[in-house]
Amino acid sequence: MLLKVLIVHADEREQIVLRYLLEQMKNVEIMGVLSSSDEVLIVCQEKKIDLLLLHVAETDSNEMQIISKLKELKQSPCIVMLSKEPQYAVQAYDLGVLDFVPEPIDQNRLEKALYRVKTQLAHQEYIEKIVQERLKEKVNVLFNKCQSYEDYAYRLPVRGRGKISLLKPDDIIYCESQGKKVNICTLDGNFSSNYTLSELENRLDQGYFFRAHQAFIVNLNFVKEIVNFGEGSYILRLNVSDKDIMLSRSRARQLRKKLGI
Repeated sequence: MLLKVLIVHADEREQIVLRYLLEQMKNVEIMGVLSSSDEVLIVCQEKKIDLLLLHVAETDSNEMQIISKLKELKQSPCIVMLSKEPQYAVQAYDLGVLDFVPEPIDQNRLEKALYRVKTQLAHQEYIEKIVQERLKEKVNVLFNKCQSYEDYAYRLPVRGRGKISLLKPDDIIYCESQGKKVNICTLDGNFSSNYTLSELENRLDQGYFFRAHQAFIVNLNFVKEIVNFGEGSYILRLNVSDKDIMLSRSRARQLRKKLGI
């Protein structure tokens, strides 16, 4: 894990020391060095900062206010406070600072602080991953429920013999006008309907249902070949039925355009 660090220290010599110590450590990138805390909020908003090394002087309380404001950011960095005054430690921990490193800075102590930061970030990353996985699972469950609901809601109701059959559109092979009735041929058998072909044409998905003839609507997913019947008309042959579907001359032009042929 690459740790992106921002240094804030008023003393230029201490800045050099901190930079040197950090450069000796693996997987650490120094994102900037500031002499005051005035620009910390701006930098942390503009750049992804994992760790803020924040120096607090003996009489300065501005840094304490900055810590509180940083905690309000959407992506707040981990904060390690540097100070010669140990009394700041209690207040720092109360504000949510991850660690306190007394000055003068000891390399081993600084390494321990960075290890704590990396552990904290790894834990946060793990928690976020778990949350995302749980959220994804819940979204998938809701999606499947909605899909099942839509699947049920868009079924075609057909009355017959004292019952109402709910036909799944994907299972409908073709619809044929037969006098005052329309025969709906499905994978589960034939159903007689009071719908007109025009009504069915409006109810069924025109993405794959096609009005092939004045007397036919066909599910294009079941068409295996288009056969020339002469004089500009065609026959649609199906892969699940021996029924030949007439394709009129005017509809043939529309079908060629729809299929891109």
